[in-house]
Amino acid sequence: MQYHENVERLLLITFGPLVIAAVLLVIITGIRNVIVTMRSRPSSEQLKAARKAYLDRLLSPQAAAVERQLGKLLPQRLLELYEDTSTIQSGGFKLEKPGKKRWRPERWPVYCFEPLDTEALTEWQYEHELGPGFCFATTGQGCWYWIAASDQRAIDSPVIFLDYDSGRSHGERIADSLDEFLSWQRLPS
Repeated sequence: MQYHENVERLLLITFGPLVIAAVLLVIITGIRNVIVTMRSRPSSEQLKAARKAYLDRLLSPQAAAVERQLGKLLPQRLLELYEDTSTIQSGGFKLEKPGKKRWRPERWPVYCFEPLDTEALTEWQYEHELGPGFCFATTGQGCWYWIAASDQRAIDSPVIFLDYDSGRSHGERIADSLDEFLSWQRLPS
């Protein structure tokens, strides 16, 4: 009995301060992470300013500048999309692809439309397998809807899904034209 009590005291003396230090480290790290998270969260003024900047870009399409940077022409239907201010300001919906009845309908989420400007091209101007084009909308989950640019102005062009998230649908042609894509039934997200 005496032996066990001595071992317990020795362990407490030896490891007690280490346990206390580890607990304090965990508590301090947790408090620090909460503070960093709170400080890095944008204020309501910053969110309003970002929203305004996005809308200003969205409502001021720069097709000629985008085409110069691409060295190709965008389809006429895409240019018409950006003239329809109510459509390009919409978002947060899913488009349901019509066709054969399936047990699970084919739905394509649209989080928002992208501004038609050179800033939007900084990361997406060239899909290596597909050539020059423009990502006109996003799912908000690392995936984009892309349309090709060409040497001659096309009336319309197929919509390609770029899946940078899981890659399963990357490069899949989901609609034969932008007009077809935009005509699908809209459902809330």
